[in-house]
Amino acid sequence: MRRKSAIRLGLAAALTCPAALAQWGPMQPSNPPSPRDNALLAFDLFHNRTLLVGGNSTDELWSLAGNSWTQLTPAVRPPARRFARLAADVLSGRILLYGGQGVGGATTALDDTWLWNGSQWQLLTPTASPGGLMWHGMAYDSQRLVWVVFGGRRNIFSPNEYLNETWEFSLLAGNWSQTLTASPPPALHRPAMCFHPGLGRTMLFGGEDLTGQGTDESWTFDGVNWTQLPAAGPTPPPRAGGHLVPILTRGIVVLVGGRDPQTQVILNDTWEHDGSQWREITNAYGGMYPPRAESAVTHDFVRDRLISFGGRIANNGLRNDTWEYGAHWQPFGIGCAGTAGVPTFAPGQLPQLGGVATVDIGNVPPGIPFAFVAVGLSRTQWLFGNLPMPLTGFGMPGCRSYTSADLLAYAPASNGIATWSWNVPNLPTVVGTPFYLQGVTFDPGANQLGLAVSPAATMVIGW
Repeated sequence: MRRKSAIRLGLAAALTCPAALAQWGPMQPSNPPSPRDNALLAFDLFHNRTLLVGGNSTDELWSLAGNSWTQLTPAVRPPARRFARLAADVLSGRILLYGGQGVGGATTALDDTWLWNGSQWQLLTPTASPGGLMWHGMAYDSQRLVWVVFGGRRNIFSPNEYLNETWEFSLLAGNWSQTLTASPPPALHRPAMCFHPGLGRTMLFGGEDLTGQGTDESWTFDGVNWTQLPAAGPTPPPRAGGHLVPILTRGIVVLVGGRDPQTQVILNDTWEHDGSQWREITNAYGGMYPPRAESAVTHDFVRDRLISFGGRIANNGLRNDTWEYGAHWQPFGIGCAGTAGVPTFAPGQLPQLGGVATVDIGNVPPGIPFAFVAVGLSRTQWLFGNLPMPLTGFGMPGCRSYTSADLLAYAPASNGIATWSWNVPNLPTVVGTPFYLQGVTFDPGANQLGLAVSPAATMVIGW
């Protein structure tokens, strides 16, 4: 009884820790694009897919739907480029792409405006424009129904040409217009920018200024003026090339990655801004590995999670891995066979705040009415030593334990499937907390101990 009480207290302590852990976890979609940096991502709500534009100075268009990447080949595509920006009107499915640096030795920025309508690209012909930009910030203001652009530069070899101009594109008017503001942010390139759903204004963070320094300033734009937000509490470190992504379902924005322009160190941190202050989602659980810059990030509105693809790592190598930020499940290890086969282990509902998480154990022997889920706080140590540990000495040859098994959770079984359910606390402080799980089935014919185990999994609580 004392041990069980101690175990429950340990789990409770893990759920009430003050700093949330990182929620990034790798996906394993099939047929990914080739490794690349400087790609662009946007979510296509009407088709429930994530679109990837360009990267590696290509004109490619890819779609991530379900667990597979597919290359799309529309008849018309924007020419290949780098350092462009796009922003999506999620509710209409329209994506606007502007500027960038052309390939083949081009030094000046492109001045073209492209619209994706859900099925094809269209080159627009506005009579006014920002005049060509690269490394600018871009956002879609879903209240005023305009795209907003700030900063950037016109020529890659003009270090003193950073801009602090503000431009807007209205699809209704079919044109760009410059907004002359009283107190704009300083001239910047590579700022992070998006629409903040909690504030109802466009938000900008960071960027590199004319001196080559990164900034840690936060600004908002209401359509008339820019306002610098006061620093209330912790603030993300200065950076350029980060991503600021709106989470409409929570009324927040998330800041991801970037580089310190002075040291070129890649930042592997994640921050959330709720409209009044920043809060770091610490990387004690690992963040994306290896850390990468010049990746692509967007919000999957249907699955309610961030998606990141590719990027450039510290040794200048390019990546083509896909990561997601939110509640997730990552399997690992192998199970051992019982009389009904190796027990399977799969998520039902992911562990989201205030919801009910479920896990299914399959291949439970006929007539066995329940199984257990071993829930642990560690996958490296348990009561009997290091993990994973062979269980041969316990009468289970060929089996391994992968979790510290701090709690054995009861899972009723029917027709060969046992289901464990858990009410996830609705506490923001538990976001990012990882648990390590493994299914355990009773199987008298399996071995001397009469047990079989499934593969294991890491389950991370998310929003």
